[in-house]
Amino acid sequence: MIVKSNGIVLSYMKYGDSSIIARIFTEENGYGSYIVNSIRSAKSKKSIGYFQPFSILELILYVKETRDLQRISEFKNHYPLHTIHSDLTKSAITMFLSEVFSKLLQSEQSPNPQLFDFAKESIKALDLLEHGVANFHLQFLLKLGPFLGYAVDEIDNLFSSTERLAPSVETHHVMDRLMNEKYGAEIPLNHESRNEKLNVILDYYQHHAHIPKPKSLEVLRSILH
Repeated sequence: MIVKSNGIVLSYMKYGDSSIIARIFTEENGYGSYIVNSIRSAKSKKSIGYFQPFSILELILYVKETRDLQRISEFKNHYPLHTIHSDLTKSAITMFLSEVFSKLLQSEQSPNPQLFDFAKESIKALDLLEHGVANFHLQFLLKLGPFLGYAVDEIDNLFSSTERLAPSVETHHVMDRLMNEKYGAEIPLNHESRNEKLNVILDYYQHHAHIPKPKSLEVLRSILH
C-alpha cells in the first residue's frame, strides 16, 4: 500500500553499505522504522541531511501491515528549518528531545494527529526562537504530557508521583509558567535550577512511561552550562 504522509524524523542508523533505517513519527501511521535505500551512496541525488533529528518531511511510503520495517519511496522537505541544526544550543536540545520523544512514542503505532500537530508546531517554534531557547526542552516536555496520556493536572503531582517533597512556592510558580506560557517566555532560570527541574520532569516520565535515562542528557547539560 502506498501512503502519503508528513513525518518528523527522530533518528537514523546506517543499514547495509549505502542505506539507512530512519525512525519517524508520521501523521498517517504513527511511529515506525523505515528503510531509505541508497541515501549514503555517492550516486544519491539527495543528502542524508534530510534525516537530521526533527526534520519535517513530506513522504511517500510503501507500507505492508505484515512487516515491522517499512520503506520510504520519496521524500522532500515539508517545512525547511533554518536554525535548529546549525545553532549549537538548539542542536543539543533537538538531539535530547528527539531521543526522549522517540522513547515515549514506542507505543504510538497508530495515528495521533493532535500529537503530531503539537510536535510539528513546537519544532517550528524552536526554529524561530530568539529568546528563551535554554528553557525550550522543559516547556516541550511539560506541554507534551496530555497528548500521551500523562497530563500534569497539578504541578504538585510532578513531585508526589515520584515521592519527592512538595515544591516550594517559587518552584511551583516557575513550573506552572513553564507548562502554560508560550515558548520563549522570559522565565529566568540558572543552570542549577534548570537541571533540578529537568530531573523532576524526567523522573515523572520514567515513573509513568518507564523510559531509560537519555544518553544525550549530559551533552545537553554541558552545552547549557
